[in-house]
Amino acid sequence: MLLSLALVGFITFILWRLLSEEENPLDKLPGPKKLPIVGSAFEFMRMNPRDLFIKVRLFAEIYGDRYLIKILGRRILHVHNVKDVEVVLAHSRNIKKSKPYTFLESWLGTGLLLSNGAKWHKRRKILTPTFHFNILKSFSIVMKERSKGLVEKIKTLENTDVNLLPLISDYTLYIICETAMGTQLDSDKSAKTQEYKSAILSIGKLLFARLTRVWLHNEYFFKMHSLGKRFQKCLEKVHSFADDVIMERKKNWKPGQSEFTEEDSVGGKKRLAMLDLLLEAESKGEIDLEGIREEVNTFMFEGHDTTAMAIVLGLMLIADHEEVQDRIFEECQKIFPDAESTPSMSDLAEMKYLEAVIKETLRLYPSVPFIARAITEDFMLDDLLVKKGSEVSIHIYDLHRRADLFPEPEAFKPERFLSGEAMHPYAFVPFSAGPRNCIGQRFAMLEMKCVLSGICRNFKLQPRVKGARPALLADMLIRPAEPIYVKFIRR
Repeated sequence: MLLSLALVGFITFILWRLLSEEENPLDKLPGPKKLPIVGSAFEFMRMNPRDLFIKVRLFAEIYGDRYLIKILGRRILHVHNVKDVEVVLAHSRNIKKSKPYTFLESWLGTGLLLSNGAKWHKRRKILTPTFHFNILKSFSIVMKERSKGLVEKIKTLENTDVNLLPLISDYTLYIICETAMGTQLDSDKSAKTQEYKSAILSIGKLLFARLTRVWLHNEYFFKMHSLGKRFQKCLEKVHSFADDVIMERKKNWKPGQSEFTEEDSVGGKKRLAMLDLLLEAESKGEIDLEGIREEVNTFMFEGHDTTAMAIVLGLMLIADHEEVQDRIFEECQKIFPDAESTPSMSDLAEMKYLEAVIKETLRLYPSVPFIARAITEDFMLDDLLVKKGSEVSIHIYDLHRRADLFPEPEAFKPERFLSGEAMHPYAFVPFSAGPRNCIGQRFAMLEMKCVLSGICRNFKLQPRVKGARPALLADMLIRPAEPIYVKFIRR
């Protein structure tokens, strides 16, 4: 009975919104057929994630740089030309994330990823020092140790086809957990720790399932659905684990403790974690415990899956281009005195060719293939008025594959980032750009350099199928439809 009443109320509200709406300049743009009330919703009914990815790529080809998709009163402007991307991303006030991001709120709250306005500005100011050079230096020690451990793990798998994602996902999850919370997931075999790891991985799959089912975008319907109930159980485990870690760290924390030391726990000193910096901010009255929880959970989300996908796809491309891995190996040989040397921050900075390889990987496969804004203030795209209440979706994937910006856009050519030629500042935006750019991009680059250099110094890589490229799925993050395999042969 309650469900029926809610459905009737929801439909009535939608009808009222649609019948009372004003004329909008975006409606003149090309796009898929828009029916009364439902708009283009039927275009996407019963569509699986692979078909949706193909469909949106096709729209870009058919309708060009700007097109409109209208669904139940939502006007979503899609853009992938560099001039429009710059206007949208550089806007200082239209920084609110669009509707799909709200699916994350029950997990992340309104931390740095999801907040806007004054709260976002305040959190950004608090968290920016977290990625200061000296703090990154402390985090890099964890990355280097974990990279070394991953190399040892791969040695047990050499000469076999290795499914990359489970292997690399564990690596990035352990790094972000240790650097964000100061907790070693792999060393703690307790049931609660294992449940946390499993729940983190399940949450991503459940969010993906919700995203591709339009009828579950409504919060009430989602909570009543079996997917929503499973999501809630995972949330309880994740929040409980994070809360326990926060309270334990808080109990043993003292003001002034947030200083880095290279001594490990054997030396009697704990390593710095992002959580320590948040506790320092709390002691100054800049953030409360709920805020700490929001930011810890946000960093666990943003710093795990995104980096894992970039590393997996990077290894795939490196394996497929023998000349590229040879150049990475030669660069490392010049930097390191011997095979067992651990890279310093200056060593990592010298890896110019590897950095170009990472950038070219992120050009072809940006970890976040699209980003979207909910427009809170009217603005102009040339002579086009984009009104408050609409949404803008920026297709980074399509932007990065424009032939006018990147000749031979489908080719893997790391040298394009070594040419020294001037590039439009908004042509390459794997970490977004403007005021809402990714605060952790230097962290991510360090992590990718650590692991890719470690692997290429120790192994030659071979693809399962030469020249193969993965079919991709429509999702918040870039995802291959099938597992990616690489063979590792010890040098």
